[in-house]
Amino acid sequence: MRNELLPMPDSPSCTAPIFILGIHGRSGTNFLADLLCLHPDCGIPAPIMEDYLVCHSDLLVRYAESVYWHWSRKPSFGVDESFADLLYQSIGNGLISFLTSQINEKRLVTKTPSVGNLKYFFKLFPHAYLLILVRDGRAVVESSVKSFGWDYEETMRKWADAARTILDFDRDTKNSNVKYIIVRYEDLYSNTEEELRRIFAFLDLETETYNLDAALGLPVKGSSVFHGQKEKSVHWKPVEKTSDFNPLQRWSRWNRALHERFNWLAGRYLVQFGYEKRQYATNRLLWVMYNRVLDIRWRAKVKRQSILSTVKRRLRKHEVA
Repeated sequence: MRNELLPMPDSPSCTAPIFILGIHGRSGTNFLADLLCLHPDCGIPAPIMEDYLVCHSDLLVRYAESVYWHWSRKPSFGVDESFADLLYQSIGNGLISFLTSQINEKRLVTKTPSVGNLKYFFKLFPHAYLLILVRDGRAVVESSVKSFGWDYEETMRKWADAARTILDFDRDTKNSNVKYIIVRYEDLYSNTEEELRRIFAFLDLETETYNLDAALGLPVKGSSVFHGQKEKSVHWKPVEKTSDFNPLQRWSRWNRALHERFNWLAGRYLVQFGYEKRQYATNRLLWVMYNRVLDIRWRAKVKRQSILSTVKRRLRKHEVA
């Protein structure tokens, strides 16, 4: 038993769960999940539409490490590192059982618009299938700003951090036996049938029972600009798609300053995912100086926020005392 992986709970609704992790908010996790859930064998654990299990998994890993540390200090227990792996997996199986309790005899599809703690995914869920969804960072940034009023600089940096997380994970994991693929939102939207066939082949899902017409006509949810006639802001009600809907060029009106800043912070990751940067040949030295000044301003902002957080925390402690 020591060196064996635990099987998934013996229930059809708990077999081979499918996790979708998006590079960032506004990356299209709703779109991918809705496409998958058109398949008669798949279901999402409503009302938990975004699970955030992996995002906070560092807490579970620290817990399991602490427990195993105590076990390992007892020679009479006779445990080895395989027990730690079984503990991680048992915790993961429990989480999956919780999610599958929210669906009825379906294969679990669950999503989170974050790749936080991605490195721990297969430690907890070694039997699961993982779809990592990426999207052009410029579209993600622009959609985030329009949808929620987020800051350009901070969102660019968050996308860059998440992109690096995915690329590091792919480098470290691609030669292993775990089950994951990287999906680009743009490919899924532009070549829906072809990309779905690739995804279904990976997931071992039958294509004959899938309603492709419904997939191609899938309503729009959560668009930053396509709200329908009655709504004026972002919402997640289905809106019938028309020819006016084009999510691929959200950043088409960006000026040079935005492109230069994004290229400086995240351009190398953009290229590694197969996207093309908007580049300019003139005044290179000026734009290097521009970016370095913004870097200095960002570091000063982070330091100022850190100091303010420390002061507030100490004031709260003083009030309690």
